[in-house]
Amino acid sequence: MRILLLTLLISLSLLSGFGAPSEDSAGDLALGIIKVAPSGSIRVSIRNGSNKGTRIWKEANSWGAAHWRVLVIRKGQEQLFYQNPNQGFTVNFPQFKEIPPGGQIDQILDLNGGDWCGFGHCSPYNERGFGGKQVGFESGDLIIVLYDVPKIYSLGSQLDVQASDLKVWYGVLAASTTGLGR
Repeated sequence: MRILLLTLLISLSLLSGFGAPSEDSAGDLALGIIKVAPSGSIRVSIRNGSNKGTRIWKEANSWGAAHWRVLVIRKGQEQLFYQNPNQGFTVNFPQFKEIPPGGQIDQILDLNGGDWCGFGHCSPYNERGFGGKQVGFESGDLIIVLYDVPKIYSLGSQLDVQASDLKVWYGVLAASTTGLGR
């Protein structure tokens, strides 16, 4: 089953530009997994391999929210987690941060930290876990992290914002690791 899934992911990457920005998207980004903790958190880095700064959306607004997905395969069983797309924002307008040339931004994805969906439940920002169930990672788990940013974000026809309008990176990045630590 693992080989079939990995073959499918590799095939999709070749067909859809998986791991590479779109042709008119700025920058040359790469995703890496730095550390996986048993408590359900993953430390990742987004590295800018280009010779110019690359903008990515800030997560404190709807343009930057809900772009992370985590697939965990344990003993042949798959479990998908993704950021809750139904988040509330007190102020909502497109904001970005810039990764300098050759620089990186590290981030912790805490699957038990609220605003994640998994186990058939989407948790609000202030809930730990998923309706009483916690995520934990074990040695031997295959963990695949995706950063998926669409070109167009729509709040309705009058509020469509294209990433290319603000020169913000869009595309899909992926990284994987087996087990804990790193």
